[in-house]
Amino acid sequence: MSENNKTEVTPFEDALDKTGNGIYNILLVITCAWILLAIGVDLFGFSLVVATACDLNLTVAEKGILTSLPFVGILLVSYVWGYVSDTQGRRFSLVLSLLAAFVLSCLTSVSPNWLFLGMVKFLSVCFSCAANSATYTLVGESCIRRVRSKYMLLMTCLLLLSPAAAAVLTYPTLKLKFAAELTWLHVVFTPWRLLIIVLAIPSGIGGLAIYFFHESPKFLANIGRNEDALDVMKSIYAVNHRCARDSFKVKALELGEEPSRKQMSLLRSMFEQSAPLFRPPLLWRTLQLFYIVAVVYITNNSFLVWLPQIFNLVMMSMETGTAEGNNICTLISHRNVTRNVTEDNYSNSTAGTVEISSNACLGYIEDNVILTLIASQSAFSFLNFIISYLPNHRKTVLLTILSLSSLSGVCCNLMPEPVSSVFFFVLFTCTCLGMGILASFFVDLYPTSYRGMVACLSIMVGRSSTFIGINLVGNLIFHHCQITFYFWSLLVLSSVVAAWFLPPDKVKPEVKTTAM
Repeated sequence: MSENNKTEVTPFEDALDKTGNGIYNILLVITCAWILLAIGVDLFGFSLVVATACDLNLTVAEKGILTSLPFVGILLVSYVWGYVSDTQGRRFSLVLSLLAAFVLSCLTSVSPNWLFLGMVKFLSVCFSCAANSATYTLVGESCIRRVRSKYMLLMTCLLLLSPAAAAVLTYPTLKLKFAAELTWLHVVFTPWRLLIIVLAIPSGIGGLAIYFFHESPKFLANIGRNEDALDVMKSIYAVNHRCARDSFKVKALELGEEPSRKQMSLLRSMFEQSAPLFRPPLLWRTLQLFYIVAVVYITNNSFLVWLPQIFNLVMMSMETGTAEGNNICTLISHRNVTRNVTEDNYSNSTAGTVEISSNACLGYIEDNVILTLIASQSAFSFLNFIISYLPNHRKTVLLTILSLSSLSGVCCNLMPEPVSSVFFFVLFTCTCLGMGILASFFVDLYPTSYRGMVACLSIMVGRSSTFIGINLVGNLIFHHCQITFYFWSLLVLSSVVAAWFLPPDKVKPEVKTTAM
């Protein structure tokens, strides 16, 4: 300790670069990507659970409430989790939220009625939503600059796969045939209840796995725990280079941002954590990024919900020969005329006959819905993987994605037949490819002490726009289809204008390290 006066201070980012990019970083990215997949599977899979919970005798209104509740939970607590992440740590937030969400999700499998199911699922999502931003922040603050954006985009690949993964888990689970009566709970345990547990298992695994990783070194340095931050860096260096911790030559850290932690009340502290985001010089950047986030989520999530239903309509029309020469909007307009015949769930009884019931419950998900989800989301995930290799062209890629989505919305109306119209409908939802890019902007453009909060607030913005969009699209698209697509294309085009003013990507010089 007597040598403190002569200790050479190293800037934080330079010290982090010296840890290298090796097995620790790769395992951390895999674990965080798994966590994103897990919460996506649990969130999207719940809509499949609601659709197959036949013994609860759900009405259409009750199904709507249950499906919307998870998004309400995200809206209410994302702000709180941003505060917890910035004050208690990224790793702490992940372990606590994922394990609590796993337990609560499993509890919903023995729900005696829809009110209990909705209430406990609401609480479960209130915990799991913390992982949506904390994973990106933890990876962004634990990995070297050269691979940071690439890793965050790769993580988004698995997030985009979550609807497909949920469909894959759902299909075989609901094919099982059993009914076990739990008299002490007054419920009959059937496949849809087992599905809830199956969908929750990945979250439990993620919560246990992240426990074995270190806290973000930048978070530790930011709250004044420089020695702990340095200790974490030594451990990362030792794992990446397979050598002794003492081989790490950095002796002291300089954050470059002023750590400040004053004693104050919880509400005051939360205000102080978020208020700077809406003041100069961060105000314009916050509004800009939040607007793009809102457009990205409202376009992808809101229309994706209706994709399987429209796909079913097109398949039925092609089988009966009524789809020829018609695009999606023409078919939907025709559908409005025969709503009492084709509006809701159906089942084929005899050749050429379709039976309809507004509250019908099949107890399983149809094959074409599964295939649609798997094909579209796998394609988007693969494209996101390609995008991850373009970390120095984030702005250009984001502008391309948003422009392609806007153009595809117009093409949905202009195509003369259903197949190409459906293709452009799927392409219209490609805004999801911009989610990882936007997450990397939040990490790069904000100080460490505000990253957790701004990331969580961005999730609130995205989910609130989704909640509004699902109801808005459902009410508009079947009555004013062409106007809906033109309006939404204009909305996406406005986000292109907003993205145009993002800062240009800086090509960072590669840092040579001995670890791979």
